[in-house]
Amino acid sequence: MKVVLLAAGRGERLRPLTETRPKPLLPILGEPLACRQLRLALKAFPASEVVVVYSYLGEEIVKAVRECSGAASRLTFVDQGEALGTAHAVLRAVEETGEDDMLVVYSDVYLDEASVDSVASLRPPSILVGRTRTPWEYGVVRVRDDGVVEGLEEKPPREKTPPEADVFVGVAMLRGEDAAALREIRKSPRGEYELTDLFLALASRGELTAVRLPDPHAWRDIGRPWDLLIANRMALERAGGRVRGEVHRLAVVDDNVIVEEGALVGPHSVVEGPAYIGPGAVVGPGAHVRPYTVLLGGARLGFASEAKASIFLENAKAPHLNYVGDSIIGEHVNLGAGTVTANLRFDGRPIRMTVRGERVDTGLRKLGTVMGGHAQTGINVSIMPGVKIGSYAVVYPGCVVNRDVPRGAVYKCW
Repeated sequence: MKVVLLAAGRGERLRPLTETRPKPLLPILGEPLACRQLRLALKAFPASEVVVVYSYLGEEIVKAVRECSGAASRLTFVDQGEALGTAHAVLRAVEETGEDDMLVVYSDVYLDEASVDSVASLRPPSILVGRTRTPWEYGVVRVRDDGVVEGLEEKPPREKTPPEADVFVGVAMLRGEDAAALREIRKSPRGEYELTDLFLALASRGELTAVRLPDPHAWRDIGRPWDLLIANRMALERAGGRVRGEVHRLAVVDDNVIVEEGALVGPHSVVEGPAYIGPGAVVGPGAHVRPYTVLLGGARLGFASEAKASIFLENAKAPHLNYVGDSIIGEHVNLGAGTVTANLRFDGRPIRMTVRGERVDTGLRKLGTVMGGHAQTGINVSIMPGVKIGSYAVVYPGCVVNRDVPRGAVYKCW
């Protein structure tokens, strides 16, 4: 048997985060999604052959997976070329490596560690399903009490969908012989070859079964920037605490905080858990890390700066007099002194964010900014809730940023 990891997505809805890295390399507590999914798959099915299908920024995918695939007995990379959908990606893996039974794993879904037992119980042909309160955003699955799948509908109309339902969560076990059916799939209205069409064909013959995740909070689709925030918070809930780095005797660090090797928590700093301080990250002196904050390798939260429920990607810096709330700060971003993020509307209504040109209700009462990699702000900048700042953008000092800033743009207010 082999594990087929689908890692070719561009992640257009995740921009600006995916302007500088492929979607499968977005991190959960410092571990790229692709590596996390691969680790869990190999835990469920040890020593499997691994086939990684990539496309966008493929060299980065190959490099990252090579570094994290130690449990794989054999590793093969397949260039999908033009990304024509999930069924096309699986078919490319079959064409390159043969028609064997395979565990197909999407690399843009967060799965809890406890999901391994459910994955291990899959038998071909079967799919992993989980509950959600927004089923119209996914492929809704109708499952009988005996586990047989009766039907599946991809992104049904909201008005015709129950308020809670089972949906496909990006893990499937297929037979080698199912490759023949993959070749018969036609393009969907979205112009892609959809793996869900194979599931429909199998279900119509009564051949497809489903394994339901026991915990409805054990998974999250990473499709939009705030999904990454929520998935990291979910991971922190069960991460526990450990201190391998240096904590100054005048610092206060909760028991449920992870301080990785090489990290430093300086004097008069407070770190409230759950939180993650990555290798080489620096907190303080005199900084405040509030719950559900993630500082990745080399990130810095400096003097009189506060971070709450936010993600700082690699080498992002809020060096002094900053407040960052419910935000994602991209790699190598530098915030000027006094730069602050607003994360709450005056009227308390849910924050809206622009995704692929459409204003979307995030459903979150608190959400700050999402900044792409290598952006920077001057001193005394205020960023309004739900605003996105593109990679390599520059915001001039003293500005109030109340609209999205494109990649590489210069935002001036005077």
